[in-house]
Amino acid sequence: MSETLRAHYPHKDNGRGDLRGLGRTAWGRLRFYARFAWRFVVLRQPDPLIYGIAITDRCNLACRGCRVSNTGRPDMTWDRLVDTLQDAWRRGFRELYFSGGEPMLWRDGGHTLEEAIAEARRIGLFHVHVYTNGTLGLDTSADLVWVSVDGLPGTFELRRGDHFHRVERAVRQGRHPKVAVIYVIDRNTADGIEPFLRWVLETKFPVIGVMFYFHTPYYGRDELFLTAEERAPIIDRLLGCLRAGLPMLNSRAGLRALRSGDWPRRLPVAYVADVDGESVCCRASDNVCVDCGYAACTELTEFQRLRPSAVLGMTRYW
Repeated sequence: MSETLRAHYPHKDNGRGDLRGLGRTAWGRLRFYARFAWRFVVLRQPDPLIYGIAITDRCNLACRGCRVSNTGRPDMTWDRLVDTLQDAWRRGFRELYFSGGEPMLWRDGGHTLEEAIAEARRIGLFHVHVYTNGTLGLDTSADLVWVSVDGLPGTFELRRGDHFHRVERAVRQGRHPKVAVIYVIDRNTADGIEPFLRWVLETKFPVIGVMFYFHTPYYGRDELFLTAEERAPIIDRLLGCLRAGLPMLNSRAGLRALRSGDWPRRLPVAYVADVDGESVCCRASDNVCVDCGYAACTELTEFQRLRPSAVLGMTRYW
């Protein structure tokens, strides 16, 4: 990993004092977010907020276009995980997500992902999200589960393999109170957007909505990559889906920023750690930023710009 990606936040609480007890109450969280919003939106000071942990690189799938799974690197140990969580909390991070690989596979001795979620809450993290492919079920106490579903059968398997119905069953039968879909748009999945959204709506698929990302070429542009010129008409279609009332989580403002490219890369409010260390925003190298397709980044940017659709959208999944 490039040294330019290493985090350099000093190990201190950024003047917040001990908010651990306050964070366990709605009033304490409101105080934290009021202060964060003032510094982030008004003073333009990007204090730390969101921390991600890629807890394992192991995955039970071999999705096309994925280069961050099954790399042979070891899993994060329990002791390392606890130290990482405590350090993130001390530095001011309050929102957490676990990813992979497939985080449901993670074990260290008798420790499981569920214990990691419980430990994060004990330490004082406000919310815990999990990103999963959904094939191992959704049996988790995470506040929100993001499930990768890139289209209906005929489209889904072009990226993920022949697992659509297994994932659908997990979402429908799991009865987790808050599930969202991540749909990655690439050259093979772009045509499946509208049929998938209509299916989600018409079949009452039990999710809060669908967040669309674009395929990001971690290790160089490949056959799945869509250029900015190719993405633009697709984003126009997504805006049309929003106007039609289809169940999307992307905001109008976020999509417009994604289309224009008018948003800063390497958002310092978000960090991610893995067994090798820590990175700002994501684990990719700097030269990938120009092709970034992570729509969550534009949502954060437009929230800072106080775009009403982005501010409203953030309340749905944080």
